[in-house]
Amino acid sequence: MQEQLSGITLKQFREFVNRFIEIDDKLFDTIINKFEYKKVARKELLLEAEKTANKIFFLSEGFVRFFHTKDEGIEVTSDFYFAPGFITSFTSFIDQKPAIVNIQAMVKMDVLFITYKDLMALYDKEHKVERLGRLLAEQVFITSEKHLLSFLNDSPLDRYLWLIKEYPEYVKNIPLHYLASYLGIKPESLSRIRNRSLK
Repeated sequence: MQEQLSGITLKQFREFVNRFIEIDDKLFDTIINKFEYKKVARKELLLEAEKTANKIFFLSEGFVRFFHTKDEGIEVTSDFYFAPGFITSFTSFIDQKPAIVNIQAMVKMDVLFITYKDLMALYDKEHKVERLGRLLAEQVFITSEKHLLSFLNDSPLDRYLWLIKEYPEYVKNIPLHYLASYLGIKPESLSRIRNRSLK
């Protein structure tokens, strides 16, 4: 597997993990050998709603969109996740029950992934990996809570300006209707916000 990966991908993976736990070469090899490599096409679904999430993906580049579909067939974008980081439907993954969201690649990218079975085996074998899982879960909770509070308290303009500040290169590539759905406004309202922010 490692022969298929660029040095930068493995370097980014190790650097990201090292934010949470210190790992030596032996532990890094133990972890990375449980991961598989996948090339992902733009708009490819990493997870489909109503299917159980049995993989966690590591993004070293690019970003993904979380969305669900209403009864009338309208897609609602609930979130974007930007590299680097681990992504899945954590509710589905932890409970091993069908997901209610789709996860879609917004750009072409290379990803690493580990299956639920292999991750549970790593947890049993390596205490540090179990700690990594707990710390990552805490980060997901914090991010979700911040997102909810922002949606409740901040204006669409404030949320748009924050996205532009934090992820300028990615935001430029998000289609207007996806971004408007995420912000909870109509595309024409987002166009006005964009025009206002450029003045």
